[in-house]
Order: sequence, then C-alpha cells, then structure tokens
Amino acid sequence: MTEIIAPALPARAAARHARFPLGLRLSSVPVLAWLFLIVVLPNVLLVGISFLKSSAGVIIFEPSLVNYSRMWNSAGFWVLLIRTLSFSFFACIFATLIAYPLAFYVGRVAKRNKALLTMLIVLPLWISLLMRIFAWRVILGQSGVLNGFLVSSGILDAPSEAFLYSPSSVIIVFAYISVPFIFISTMGAFEKIPNDLIEASEDSGATALQTFRHLIWPLTRRNLAIGFSLAFLVTVGDFVTPAMIGGIDGTTLGVVISTQFGFANNWPYGAAVAVALMLSVVVLLGIIIALTPVRGVMVGGEGDQSPSSNGASSTGFGRRLGGIGYIAAIAYLYAPLAIIILFSFNSANLQTLPLEGLTLHWYHQLLNDASLIEAAQRSVIVAACVVSISVLVGTIFALIVHYAKLKGARFYEMAFALPIATPGVVLGIEMVLGTEIFGIPSGITRIVIGQMSFVMPVTFLLLLVRLRRLDPSLMEASLDLGASRWQSFVHVLFPMIKGTILAGAFLGLTLSADDVMVTLFLSGGAPTLPIWVFNQMRFGFTPSVNAVFSILLIMCLVIVTIGNWKTAAKHSRAAR
Repeated sequence: MTEIIAPALPARAAARHARFPLGLRLSSVPVLAWLFLIVVLPNVLLVGISFLKSSAGVIIFEPSLVNYSRMWNSAGFWVLLIRTLSFSFFACIFATLIAYPLAFYVGRVAKRNKALLTMLIVLPLWISLLMRIFAWRVILGQSGVLNGFLVSSGILDAPSEAFLYSPSSVIIVFAYISVPFIFISTMGAFEKIPNDLIEASEDSGATALQTFRHLIWPLTRRNLAIGFSLAFLVTVGDFVTPAMIGGIDGTTLGVVISTQFGFANNWPYGAAVAVALMLSVVVLLGIIIALTPVRGVMVGGEGDQSPSSNGASSTGFGRRLGGIGYIAAIAYLYAPLAIIILFSFNSANLQTLPLEGLTLHWYHQLLNDASLIEAAQRSVIVAACVVSISVLVGTIFALIVHYAKLKGARFYEMAFALPIATPGVVLGIEMVLGTEIFGIPSGITRIVIGQMSFVMPVTFLLLLVRLRRLDPSLMEASLDLGASRWQSFVHVLFPMIKGTILAGAFLGLTLSADDVMVTLFLSGGAPTLPIWVFNQMRFGFTPSVNAVFSILLIMCLVIVTIGNWKTAAKHSRAAR
C-alpha cells in the first residue's frame, strides 16, 4: 500500500500545480482593478486636472500650464511651501529628541514591564486626533491653562496671545503627534542590537559616546529615518492642526489646498498645489533616507536583551535618569488628555482653572443633541462597512499576492501602500476626484470608498507580513493529503492568521472612527462624528465637546486594555 500511495502524492501535487497558473493569472485581475480604481485613476485625475483652467468655479478643459506658472511666480506659494515643510521637519526633529531616548530606555535599559511601557507611549495613537489637537488649544489659549498658570504665579501680568495661533504652537502639536510614530519605529532597532556587540565595544575600551557613534547610531538610524518619514507624512498633510492652532501665521499648503477645493472652488489650482506638495515631500524624504544608509548587520536574536553588566545603561544613575525622562514624556503625552476629562465636569463654559464646580450637565446634554446622535450613528455605519469590506478584500488580496507568486510582488506592495504614504489632504482630494468621475454622491457611500483607500492597505500589508513568516510546507502538506483549497484555508491557514486579521480590523476601526482629513472632503451634508466635532470646534465652542472626547477616550482605553489583556493571556497559555 505504501508503494501505491507514495507516488500518488507527487502526482496529485504535479497535477495541482499544472492547472494553477491559469488561476493565478485570473486571480490578479481584482488586484489590478483595485489598484487602477483606487490608486492609479485618482492620481492621474489629480495630475490631469492640474493642467486645466478654471473660471468662475467652472473647469475649462483646455490643457495649460497656467496653474504651475501661477505657483512659480507666486512668492506666497514658496513661503507657504517652505513653511509647510519646515513645520513638519522641525516638529519631527523635536519629537526625535523625545522619542529616540525613550526608545533607548524602553529597548535597552528598562528591565521590567516593557510591554506596558511601550503601550503607554503608543496608546495616544489610538486616541482621537481631534481630541489631542483640541486639548492643546485648551492649554495654549489666551484663557487657557498655561496662561492661567503664568498669570496666577505672577510670571505674567496679563494673559499672552503668543502661545496660540502661532507657528510655534503648530510645531508643538505636530511634535506631540509625531512622538509615538518615531518611538515605535526606533524601539525595535534598539531591542535587536545584541548585547555581545555592546560588551565587545566596552571591552575594547570605547567610551559610551564612541559606542553610540560607531555602533548604536549606525544600527538604529535607518529605523529612525523610517519613523521620522512616517511622522513627517502624517503632519505635512494635516490641515486640521494649522486651521485650529496656527491662525494666519500658521497657515500651510494643506489649508490652501482644502480652501481651493472648498470655498474658492478652483479645483485645477488646488490640484496643482497638491501635486507640488507631493513632489516636494518625495524629494525631501528621499534625501533623508539616502542620508541614513544601513551599515552593519545585527546578528543574534532578541532573546537576552538585559542590559550589559558594564554598560552605562545598567547603572543606577542611568536607570533613574531614564525613568525620570520616561515619566516626563508620559506627562507630556497624557496631560492634555487629562485636562479635557477634567473640563468635561466643569460647570462653567470657560476652559479655565480653577473649576467653578463639578457637573454632569454636559454629558446629559449629549443625550438630547439629535445632530450628534445622528453623526454618531453614521460613524458606526461607516466604520462597520469600511472594516468589514477592507478586512475581506485585504485578506483575499494578501492571499493572492503571497500564494500566486505574482511578478513584481514588491511593486504591488508599494502600490497598495501609496495611499498610506500620501498626505491626508492630497488623498482626500484624490478621493473626491475619483468618486466624482463616477457620479457617486456625497455621503456614506463616498466616505466608505474614501476610507477604504487607506484602511484596506493597512490590513493587506499586516496580513502579508504574517503570511511570509508562516511555514509554506503546512499548506502544501494539507493540499497533498487531498484537502481542497477551502478546507486547507479553514482548518490550517485561518487559525494561524486570524489574530492578524483581528488586529487589522481593530486598527482599521480606529482609523475609520477618527478620520477627518479624508472624510471632510467626502461627507457633504452627512457628517460623521469626527466631522461634527470638527465643525463644533470651528464655528462655535460648546463644553459638550469635552464630554464627547472623554467618552471616546474611555472607550478607547477599555478596548485597548481588553485587547492587551487577551494578547497577554494568549502568550501566557502558549508559554505553558
């Protein structure tokens, strides 16, 4: 019997592989269709419209360089371009000064609770961007917390107007947003540096500064550049922060682009400005990446990462200093959020200290606000549609790209990642153009399509990384033993990837529920909850916004805590 079965397995596998190529060619069709409709077409439309003219809000289909000529000869454009790039660049520099030492402390110095220390730094990413921006407005405002403290302490005689609506306020908030991105990217590099290398450097007589310069810096600078670039992309396309924090002196190209597609109704010029911003970002990030080459190879695993016995990081003074710095960073990240929660119970309308009294009035008011409830319901519908479709499509595409062995797989990855790497204001404009050409009206349908453009790639890339780490022989063995592809997926592959799928769904839910920059262009008269809050903050403050943000913060903390608890429990069971 053995002699009969043994030859049959290779024969079955050969037959399976013989008919596989046709399926692979057909399976690439939906992948290419998605890339064309969501990535290629919107970018082509953006570039194409930038070469047209506009008159009284009407696009004139005559190819012209008038928009680019207008930009080239406009001193105001160059001032805004330099200001936009410099705001994000200097904010990322400031954030690096905070995040890089933090990553070193958590990755190399801290001996206990590394997962908790990491989560505390990363958690603000899951909290509403609007909430974090609004918190800084409360702190920096003329009647805000900072002015109140300086006046009450006698440092200032009267509240100053210099803190809010200035370039420095934009840089401060951009840096605040950037810290978690740079920390995440850099900490992994610190963890992977083998202790043997550091010990060898110390045994050779190198000082701490020489060890950093010749060993640690070369092995971590590429990760730092990646985190720096990601933070730069997030902030350079942010038009919400400059609009709420910067004032006239803090205006950036993002604000100009949104205005051209909004009140000014000059789409061709707005498209040309967006193209110029994209090209400038690509050039600048290309220079940054080129200046941080990878030199050296990190050998060894991530097992024993305890500090070396002789290293400066292991001294009591080093640990205490790092601990103080970590606590200061946590205060920097969480103090604005704590202030919002505090003011949500303030009985007064003004956001000043001390509190006049404690009340739950603003929470009760939310229950009677029909527009808020409708916006919240719309957000739930949009998030459910975006997450379910993105997870399904992202899973299918990841399986196709991985198992179909499509030619140019790296190209597919870069193409899918392009919407993620596109500044938010530009992506919003591209989605407007893409949905407009198909006559899709403003509202939920447009919002879902627009948010899927950046949520689906996240789930796709996460799952693709997971699939590449799996042992391919498991699926091959299942197929060779006679199981169908569906049976092999359900019983072999899915149990190994479901955790990543759930993680992608959770991340997608967070991105969808918090999005402003893309959704604002697509919502029309059907705002989601973040757009409703944004309009409240722009056109008339009400303290109920504090209550909204506090509820969102508590929900986020509960979800993240539950997720972290389940992950820890799973790892604990696996260890046993």
